[in-house]
Amino acid sequence: MKSKKLLGLLALAVIVACTSGNATAINAKANPTVYDYGYEKYTVSPYSNTMAVLSYNTESGISRLNSSQYKASFYNLSTHYSPQTNILSCGVASAVIMLNTVYATLGKQPPLSKLGSFYNEQENYIDGNFTWTEANFFNDKVSAYLDPEVIYGRKQVDGKYVVGLTLDQLTHALNLQGLQANAVHVNNASDADIEAFRTLLKATLGKTESYMVVNYNLNVMSALNGGHFSPIAAYDQASDSVLILDTWNAFAPWEWLKVYDLYKSMNTKDGDTYRGYVLVNANKAS
Repeated sequence: MKSKKLLGLLALAVIVACTSGNATAINAKANPTVYDYGYEKYTVSPYSNTMAVLSYNTESGISRLNSSQYKASFYNLSTHYSPQTNILSCGVASAVIMLNTVYATLGKQPPLSKLGSFYNEQENYIDGNFTWTEANFFNDKVSAYLDPEVIYGRKQVDGKYVVGLTLDQLTHALNLQGLQANAVHVNNASDADIEAFRTLLKATLGKTESYMVVNYNLNVMSALNGGHFSPIAAYDQASDSVLILDTWNAFAPWEWLKVYDLYKSMNTKDGDTYRGYVLVNANKAS
């Protein structure tokens, strides 16, 4: 059994786990308070001071999904969900989910590689039922753009660790893999901006023409303070919340998060730019 001290260190590591290497500390309000009501855990958000989070694997969480009118994305994304395998790889894991989802639903054959395939070196023969993983995500194109040794904290840049991905890096990597992805930085968070985002959520999650990955500050749902990536799969208008398929489900289940709090947590700085979201065209894969 792991000691409480070790588990605490693992939890603290999530602060930088999915934060890009250029991230700066966020001067947020006081750490949110977590209330435990039996099996259902809610978090008081530092942005709205309300209980903004509801775990998906609860009676109320499942009921919310059942009543949601905007959940077309859920069925495809959950089928191809895979958790992050490294504490620093939420961005890569989110990309893997997007790649497998889009290629599979389009019925397109992904490019074959030695990883995940049968490979006869003598005859230079390769065959297999290819799926993306965090390992083969770093193909030649992506590796020329992103160094996995840097992302996973195994190598420094100019004497510093710059772990994880930024919003723009994740978006460009998806495009290098053949998808059509666009990054949107949440530079402002007015009521009008949030209302426009609600409209976008309905259009995105109510159909299967596009998917969304959000890049937000973990302080919205925990005592941690740092960046995180995960896909979102449903929007429930009655509760005004989105279902986040959290890639770090070793410690956190999928969560329903209030739209206001999600948007405010995206309107936080990662280095010199704001966090935000990536829109992936579900009908394009080269």
